[in-house]
Amino acid sequence: MSFIFSKIRLAALFILIVTTLTGFTAQAQQLSSRKHGTVLEQLEQNSRNSIVDQVINYAYRFRGTPYRYGSSSPKGFDCSGFTSYVFKRFGINLDRSSRGQIFDGVRVKKNDLQPGDLVFFQGRSGRGGVGHVGIVTRVNADNTFHFIHSACSSGVTESKNTEAYYSRRYVGACRVL
Repeated sequence: MSFIFSKIRLAALFILIVTTLTGFTAQAQQLSSRKHGTVLEQLEQNSRNSIVDQVINYAYRFRGTPYRYGSSSPKGFDCSGFTSYVFKRFGINLDRSSRGQIFDGVRVKKNDLQPGDLVFFQGRSGRGGVGHVGIVTRVNADNTFHFIHSACSSGVTESKNTEAYYSRRYVGACRVL
């Protein structure tokens, strides 16, 4: 009889421990999701941030590389040649043209931009449509952003979307990472 009673107490204790731990785990998960997303979401975000940092640092290596129409080589880049070259290093194949690259990711609203996103602008003609592309390097609290790109006038350089030339020509953005 006492053996059965001991087994029942042990089973009850086990149930109490599991219930308590489950409650703590659920409470921790709920708290975590309210502050920073679920643990899984946080890991995914940290992984994305690491890749984004690597992409941007790699892109910075090419600052000063001259502009060369139709080229995607460290000897010279056009805008889409630059973005496709940088992303290819990380296993992401982008369309070769800026007009095609806008469809290579998920569209992103200007207010939701993050570093690593591709940003698109009208070309020199100003006739609408995509004609230029760059990679967002930094987003400020006021939603202005910096981007690295290969420009006809200066080669690979970093610019800000508030510069007169780019502020009038913004078309959209997409996220490929």
